[in-house]
Amino acid sequence: MRALLAVLEIAGLCAAGAAALALAGSLVYLVFFLPFSVRSMRLLPAETRTSVDGVQTIDDAVSACLSSGLTGVDLVSYAQNLTSRKMRYSRRNPWDSWDRCFERGQGYCIQKGMALKRIYDRLGIESVPVQALRCSFPAEFVHGVREPASVSGHLWLRVNVGGAVYDVCPGSFSNRPGVGHFKILSPVRQVPAWTIPVLHVFSAAENVRRDWKNLFPKRPA
Repeated sequence: MRALLAVLEIAGLCAAGAAALALAGSLVYLVFFLPFSVRSMRLLPAETRTSVDGVQTIDDAVSACLSSGLTGVDLVSYAQNLTSRKMRYSRRNPWDSWDRCFERGQGYCIQKGMALKRIYDRLGIESVPVQALRCSFPAEFVHGVREPASVSGHLWLRVNVGGAVYDVCPGSFSNRPGVGHFKILSPVRQVPAWTIPVLHVFSAAENVRRDWKNLFPKRPA
């Protein structure tokens, strides 16, 4: 028993050390990329709240879902599609809360996924955020710039409906429960709650970097 307790104590210390290291790393990212993110945020549209089918806030979205009369996977799909239509992909509001980015109507994968989770939580639908470090995406336009097909990390939700599990991503209008616009290339892992703030900071920094890369592309030699 003492040996087991010792092992558990060491494991706890390792976990705490890993958390502290991740937090320190995220703070370094934050300090370095914050000035760049301020420049990106100045490029945001003037409107601070958008509307789709009369839905402006997460409260509105929950009300719309409840009023739809749908249940089960149909309700999951309805909320997913509503979030997809409400939030276009953006890298320029990295520090918005989940509620705020939903109101603004734009955000990147972690913001869109966690905003949708907020809706599912209010509806009593079981969901957990998951991620893969390598996913392939088709070519797309981001802030008016065409980006080629790419491989990057991604976050989405895994939803349990009556024992049936679906991968749910609000990243595209064409997505539906179990069908996404990306291909998974590496193992999928659940995202622990304590890592979400850290992941948010790292994701924000990476998206600011990508935005600046598009704003100031390298000139051919």
